[in-house]
Amino acid sequence: MKSYKGGCHCGNLWYTFDTSVALDRLELRACMCSFCRAHGARNVSDPQGRIRIDVRNREKLVRYRFGLKTADFLLCANCGVYVGALLPAGSQGWFTVNANTFREPPPLDAAVHPFEYDGEDVGNRVDRRRTDWTPVASLSI
Repeated sequence: MKSYKGGCHCGNLWYTFDTSVALDRLELRACMCSFCRAHGARNVSDPQGRIRIDVRNREKLVRYRFGLKTADFLLCANCGVYVGALLPAGSQGWFTVNANTFREPPPLDAAVHPFEYDGEDVGNRVDRRRTDWTPVASLSI
């Protein structure tokens, strides 16, 4: 597996994303909800990969829930960057990364696939995220 580091602009919220798939082969998704559109989010995940997430100052971490309230959208209160979304499960869970937050811009020139999730109920949304998002190996937030 290859590791890719990223996080918010000020470095308070950061992650290491491990995947055996070349980044340009991962599906680049654009959720069409108003939150993701407002942040210009382009998300990637690898269900066979893993991610480690850490925060330096927990008081500067914003966990924002909206809609069906099944995931924490993680933002830095200091610099305002949306890093990704966490479907929590105890001390772990599943995560999707805002690809715009990789430290070194990866080769993500592939077409962005827009998705609408408005028709999902809570069960379908949680199941999709558990299937499609990256398992969390370590969570220190």
